[in-house]
Amino acid sequence: MTLMFLPAKRRRIAALLGAVGLCLAVAFASPATAQSSIEILVNDQPITSYDIANRTKFLRLTSQGRAGRKQAVDELIEESLKLQEAKRRNITPSEQQVSQAFATIAKRANMPPSGLESALRQAGVNPSTLKDRIRSEIAWGEVVRARFRATVRISETDVAEALGGQAPLEAEGGVVEWEAQPIVFIVPENSSTGVAAQKKREAEAFRGRFKGCDQTLEQTRGMQGVLVMPNIRREVKQFPENLQAELKRADVGKALSPIQVEEGFQVFGLCSKRTVAGSSEAAEEIRQELANERGQLLARRYLRDLKSDAVIEFR
Repeated sequence: MTLMFLPAKRRRIAALLGAVGLCLAVAFASPATAQSSIEILVNDQPITSYDIANRTKFLRLTSQGRAGRKQAVDELIEESLKLQEAKRRNITPSEQQVSQAFATIAKRANMPPSGLESALRQAGVNPSTLKDRIRSEIAWGEVVRARFRATVRISETDVAEALGGQAPLEAEGGVVEWEAQPIVFIVPENSSTGVAAQKKREAEAFRGRFKGCDQTLEQTRGMQGVLVMPNIRREVKQFPENLQAELKRADVGKALSPIQVEEGFQVFGLCSKRTVAGSSEAAEEIRQELANERGQLLARRYLRDLKSDAVIEFR
């Protein structure tokens, strides 16, 4: 049966594309027609009158007429910059990724990909516009993740604050298990109090410059009387009582305050942690929301910087 782009269906697809498509972007120029002319150069990459006209139609469809040519021009400029940055970083989405995302959007509209293409064409929109938006967003997402992967870190304290101060995991029966690396600063038997005090100062100084468990052997190389022990896994309550409050506020990659042990003074480097036997779904949702918010903020700043450094010529 021929797919008819009836008003009700048109509204449904427009709403769907508006919800899904707003997080997408376009950058590769659409094929120009014989009447097309170059209207904008973004770092010498052209945006044609055909690109702008086609994007304008798409935005009017997805916004129910609220967006127009200005929004189309702004999007095309930003999307051109995104794709240029992705290319500079050797990031190119595959056609399979694009096709899968397009098929997902079509499925949400209760039609096959070919049906969505037909519906768009009947609305006067080239389907390549949506596919190019998908391609751009996939590329930009990979660019942002590659640049800010080590920057966006959400601590348990962040999650607890977002949950109104409630311990996010223990509130629902979850148990936090830490992987820790004990580093012992040995105080020889029958040493004077001065020697013991010096070893404690060494332990405190090492704690301050701790770089992570994978760097410990290198950091302690050449240090006398320092022993790096095998990693251990423990719940918070299995650590010494005078460390538990500090541990609940600590982040992976940090070290805890030195404590006195039989051999001297011991520092725990925090390697990783996980939730076992009752992980909180609410906490994980909050963690993802916080990471997305921070990632989006960094991405907006990133794009702003690209735009300020770009050469954009209107013809």
